[in-house]
Amino acid sequence: MSRVTSVVIVVAGLVGKMDPTYDNRKRVEENLNSFFEDREIGVPKLIRLWIAEEFLRGRSNKSLQVVGEEYLQELIDRSLMLAGGHNGMMRSCKIHDLLCQLCLREAHTENVVHVMNGNDLEAIDDQRRVILLSEVAEKHDYCMQRSSGIIRTFISMQVDFPIRMCSIVSVQFKLLKLLDALPLLYDFSSVISDLIHLRYVAARIKKGLLLAKLRNIQTIILQSLEKTELKHPVDIWTISEVRHVDIRLPLYISNPLEAENNRIGEHLDNLQTLTLHFSPFAAEIIRRTPNLKEVTILHEAKHSDGLAILDSLSLVEKLEKLHLEAQQTVNQIMIFSGDIFLPNLKELTLSFTYIPWEAMSLLANLPNLEVLKGYFAFNGTDWSVFRKLKLLLLHRCIDLQKWEGGSDNFLMLEKLMLFGLDELEEIPESIGDIMSLKFIQIFYCSNDML
Repeated sequence: MSRVTSVVIVVAGLVGKMDPTYDNRKRVEENLNSFFEDREIGVPKLIRLWIAEEFLRGRSNKSLQVVGEEYLQELIDRSLMLAGGHNGMMRSCKIHDLLCQLCLREAHTENVVHVMNGNDLEAIDDQRRVILLSEVAEKHDYCMQRSSGIIRTFISMQVDFPIRMCSIVSVQFKLLKLLDALPLLYDFSSVISDLIHLRYVAARIKKGLLLAKLRNIQTIILQSLEKTELKHPVDIWTISEVRHVDIRLPLYISNPLEAENNRIGEHLDNLQTLTLHFSPFAAEIIRRTPNLKEVTILHEAKHSDGLAILDSLSLVEKLEKLHLEAQQTVNQIMIFSGDIFLPNLKELTLSFTYIPWEAMSLLANLPNLEVLKGYFAFNGTDWSVFRKLKLLLLHRCIDLQKWEGGSDNFLMLEKLMLFGLDELEEIPESIGDIMSLKFIQIFYCSNDML
C-alpha cells in the first residue's frame, strides 16, 4: 500500500466522525490547504479560521472551540499534523509534507482554493478561496479583476501587495466572509466597513472604522499602520456575535460608557478572548464582557487604574487564561489583594509587574491554577507555596536568592523552567522527588544551581 493511499484512508476515517451534513472530504482539504510545507500556524488562529469558515458544528454541549481542539488533536495523534510548542505546551502546528502535497493537488482539482504564488497568471473564475503565498506583481491584478465575485476567503501570507489590489478586494469581493491580511502593510480602512458578510477580519488600518454593519463578525484583529492615536467608534458595542477582539496600540476600543449614554450596546456577552494595549477604558470594558475566558492586558504604569482592572477581572467567573503585562518599570504595580478571586483561572502570565513575594500566597490560593509564568514579574528574596501547579516558568526575578519549599509545595508539578536567576543559590533537592515532574530547564542562572 502506497503512503498516499494510507493517508487517504486515515483522513477518511477521521472525517467519518464529523458532521455528515457536510462534504467531509472537501472540508478536510479546505481545512488543511491553508498550511504549506514548513509553515507553522498558531493553534488559536487555526481554530478561529475553522469557525469562521463554518467547518465546525457544536455537539454534545461542546463549544466550537472545544470541537476544533478535539479535531486538531486527532489529526496530530494520527501524524497528519505536526505539533509545535513553546515552554512544553502546544502553541502551533503545521501540516505533514506528504499530506500537504495531497491536499494542494486535490484542492486544485476540485477548485477549492486558488493559490497565487507569484508565477500563476490563471484567472480566478469559480474558486471561493484565494491565498497569496508569495510576492505578487501588478500583472496579477488581471487575475483578481477576472474573478467571478464569489470569493468568500482571502488570506495573505506575504507582505508585497500591489496597491490596486486593495480596491479590487473592496469592489470584487463583496461576499467575503474571511479577510486575513495582517501581513500586508496596506490600509484596509476603506474596505472593511463595506464587507458586511465578514466573520473574521485581521488587517491594518490608518483611520477609524464604522463596524455597525458587520453583524456576523466573530473575530476582530486590527493593527495600525501609523503611530498616531486613533479611537474606535462606539458601534463596536453593537456587534453582539463577536468572540475574539485583539486591538493593538495605538488603536483602542471606545468608552463603553458613551455607548450606554447613546443607548447602543452595553455588553458583549459572547466575547471570549480580549487583547487590550494601553486602553484607558480597560476596567469598564472588562465589566461589560462577563463571559471572557482569555484576557491579555498591556498596562501603562503611569495609569492609576491597575487595581480597578483587577477588580473588574474578579467579576469574570469563567476566566481561564490571564496575561498582565506592564510597561517596563521598577515600580510595583497591579498588586494583588485578598479580594481578587478567580475560581476558574488555569493559566497566569505576568510580565514586568514586579509583584513583591509577599503577595505570592494570594496567587497560590487560586484554586485551579495550573500554569504560572513570570517574566520580570516578582521582586523579592524568598519563594514558597503553590501546590497545584503543573508548569512553572520564572524569568529574571529580581533579588530571588532563596527557594523555600520543596516537593510538598509542588505536588503536581510537571515542568519547571528557570531563566536568568543570577541570585538564586539553589533549588531544593526534594524537587527531584516530585513524582509528576517530567523535566527541568535551567538557563543563564548562577553556577551554584548547576
